[in-house]
Amino acid sequence: MKTAIILDSEFNSTHPIEDVLNRRGFVVLRAGTTEETIELLTTVGASVDLVIVEAPLSGSTSQTEAAVRIHRSSPESPILLVSDLCLDRWSGDDFLQFGQLLSGRVDLLVKPLSQASFMSKAHALIYASSYADSKRLFEGAIVRRQAVAPV
Repeated sequence: MKTAIILDSEFNSTHPIEDVLNRRGFVVLRAGTTEETIELLTTVGASVDLVIVEAPLSGSTSQTEAAVRIHRSSPESPILLVSDLCLDRWSGDDFLQFGQLLSGRVDLLVKPLSQASFMSKAHALIYASSYADSKRLFEGAIVRRQAVAPV
């Protein structure tokens, strides 16, 4: 069973993303602030498969601030930003920060969303190898290859 955190400062009882995830067997945790999300990641840890950030959060004009803070606290956690604005309407700072986030497991979906596009992006992030996993697998392959190499 997969676990997702949805960060949305304006949560109501019928959040469409939560409904989609529930129907697909996800356990969904809710957070109303970046701090709550980081706390959940700290307590639940590696069992969180995906963090979904509705951007921008109330009181903020930044599209990336929450994702940057979450990524810094938990760099291996996949993050899916969901925004009303396409990239060409983001501020220059947000655009640059998003470019830096792309070196991790971070992606963007612009509303309106279809269930298919949402689940496709979610699964791509969940099942993508992190840099640390890729490095560990590569180093393990080198060790195995050296162990069986003819002398």
